[in-house]
Amino acid sequence: MRTLNLKIPDREKGETDPFMRVPSKGYLAEQRLIRHTILPLCGVMILGFFGSACSSTEKSFTTPKSLCGTPISPKLLTPLLGPGKKLSMTSTNDTKGFKTCRINVDGKAALSISSQWENKEKSLRDVAAYAYNNVDPGDQVSGDGMYIYSDTGAIGHVVCTEPPTASERVFAFIRVSDAGKPDESALAKLIRTYSESIKDSEHCKNEKDWVPEPDRTWQ
Repeated sequence: MRTLNLKIPDREKGETDPFMRVPSKGYLAEQRLIRHTILPLCGVMILGFFGSACSSTEKSFTTPKSLCGTPISPKLLTPLLGPGKKLSMTSTNDTKGFKTCRINVDGKAALSISSQWENKEKSLRDVAAYAYNNVDPGDQVSGDGMYIYSDTGAIGHVVCTEPPTASERVFAFIRVSDAGKPDESALAKLIRTYSESIKDSEHCKNEKDWVPEPDRTWQ
C-alpha cells in the first residue's frame, strides 16, 4: 500500500499551507474589476440583446375592426399581421369591377384583400391559376367547395344577395405579403368571413358603383 506523506508547514519558519495562501493584491484587484465592471456590463449587453429581440416581434399598432369599411373581427386579422409600430390601410378601384383594400405595416405590404367580377363559368381552381393570387389550383378546398386557400393566399365565392347580372359572379381574394405572416388556418377563416360580409355590399349589387373609401391610418 502506498503511503501519502503530507508535510505539515512549520509556521515558526514562515512556511505556509499551499491550500491556504492569501491572495495577492493584484489578484484581488482583478476580481474586483470582474465583479464590479465586467459582469454588470455583460448583463446590460444581454438584456439589450433580448430586449431588441423582443421588440422586433411586438405589434405596437391596434388591429382595425374593418377592412376598408367592411366589418371584420380583429381576431381574424391579427394572426396574419407581422410585428411593427404603425398600420395603415388604403382602398383603390383601379379597374371596372375590381375593389382592393391594402394593409401596410410600417410602410410595407402585409395583406391585400380584394373582390372582383368574373365570368360565372369560372371555377375556384380556374381563378387560382392566376399568377398573382398566391394560390395554386391544387391547394386545399373547403368541404362546401366555396373556398380555396394556402398559407399565403385564399379565394372565395361571394354569393351576392342582389347580383346585377346573371352572367358574372364575384370572387374574393386575400394575399399575404412580406410584412404579413403565412397562416393557412387563419386565411381559411378570414376568406369565409370576408366573403360572407360583402354579399350585401354595393360592389356586389352593382359592379360600376363602388367608390373608394378615404385612406385610414391606425397607430
